[in-house]
Amino acid sequence: MLGPGNTAVYLRMHVSGLGQPPTPGARAAHRRHNCPVIETRAGDQRLDGIAAPPGATMRWVMCVDPTPGEVDELAAAFDIHPLAVEDIENRNQRPKVDEYEDRRQIFVVLFAAVLQGDAAHVTLREVHVLVGPDYVVTVTDADIPAIGSLASLCGRRDDILSKGPGKLFYRLCDAVIDSYFPVLDDLDATMDDLETAIIERADQSTIRQIFAVKRELNLMRRVLGPQRDLLQGLAGPHGPLLGDEAQLYLRDVYDHAVRIVEQVDAYRDIVTSSLDVYLSSVSNRLGEQTRRLSVMATIFLPLTFFTGFFGQNFGFLVNNIQSRAAFIVGISIEVVSVAAIWTAVRLATIRARPVPSDQARRRPVMTIGRPRLRRTASSSAASPPHRGEKEHRPA
Repeated sequence: MLGPGNTAVYLRMHVSGLGQPPTPGARAAHRRHNCPVIETRAGDQRLDGIAAPPGATMRWVMCVDPTPGEVDELAAAFDIHPLAVEDIENRNQRPKVDEYEDRRQIFVVLFAAVLQGDAAHVTLREVHVLVGPDYVVTVTDADIPAIGSLASLCGRRDDILSKGPGKLFYRLCDAVIDSYFPVLDDLDATMDDLETAIIERADQSTIRQIFAVKRELNLMRRVLGPQRDLLQGLAGPHGPLLGDEAQLYLRDVYDHAVRIVEQVDAYRDIVTSSLDVYLSSVSNRLGEQTRRLSVMATIFLPLTFFTGFFGQNFGFLVNNIQSRAAFIVGISIEVVSVAAIWTAVRLATIRARPVPSDQARRRPVMTIGRPRLRRTASSSAASPPHRGEKEHRPA
């Protein structure tokens, strides 16, 4: 059950990092773990900086939180288009794909999900991918476990890099998209906890958590929607850079993206339904309290009437109610007063009553030829026939 002391449900799926500047400590963390900011992988080789090993037909250059000088170094080494360089330097983009045919390059912006800490804090990380004829360059603002796992796999299997940039690009897209599945599994547990809290005992902390989850789902949907459309476009023809085989595999990645978007939309509907259930439960509790108060009022109403009527602090009335006629006169005065109040209320609210059905305006009836007015049996016999109709008279 959720409560003020239990905020794990919200922290477990909190999403951040979208539209934020890169973490200043990313480079320091890289240095602390003796990891180069830029490294090159070619086959089973792993080299620091931008390298071109002899005999390597394909290389993958990975860059984490580069400085402007290192971005210029990448641009000079791979002849990157100025627009792509600007996007790399300003890492606040939306999912998109740009194709530069004159340089035989494809520039893609994706977003990966990263789980951090014991509370499973979720961060959306921006991934820039540049695909060339014999190279792939990835630029991120922090370490991404999905890309790190793919790099480790390339060290064990040289066939991933030996089959050209299209195969590696497919692997990158697949790793980025599959990083959302653990987040969705955690969201599923979050939905279950929210529903249980609403059914058992909902309070103000529950409504805050519902709106927090809804806000984060909207944020994820804003990223995943364009990313799905991007993958749909990448599955189409993009020249010899990606190749037919990579495009075939990208269709499978697009299918995963569609599943993720549909699941996020389903969670958004569940959150909206949970909000409706919460409001209904609050209304039910209010109705229950009102019912209890009504029962108490009903019990004490006749007692209050009799004690009020016979306990009036008017000496003349009390001292002169000594016969049946006096009692009848007192009751008659109260009945006349109640009738007068009821009549006044009825006259004041007569305009709010619905219009009688026989005085309601008749609505046209839909017909094949033209609209006609609905007629009763008595009026149809007396009304003249329509133009073009023959008048039938009884023989």
